[in-house]
Amino acid sequence: MTRAVMRYRVKDASGRELVVPSLRDLHHLYAHGFLSDDDLVRSETSERWVRVGSMRALDGVREIRSERPGRMIAIVAALVTLAAAIGLLLAR
Repeated sequence: MTRAVMRYRVKDASGRELVVPSLRDLHHLYAHGFLSDDDLVRSETSERWVRVGSMRALDGVREIRSERPGRMIAIVAALVTLAAAIGLLLAR
């Protein structure tokens, strides 16, 4: 017996929307700083938008995230390094 997975819709300040396949994916996006507290989220079965920062399901993630503010800097630095390496390889 398979368990149904709830999908979520996320909307940022500019109005762009993203469909997130599961609560687990929503956790990952929030934990890694891709979603901010002010972004809006709703389950696919609801019409009511709530702030990501007020979702009780993300309380534990919020605590971990506040303890590691330098993590986002490390992710951005890694992405910049990766992009530079790809650029050098393509320039050959």
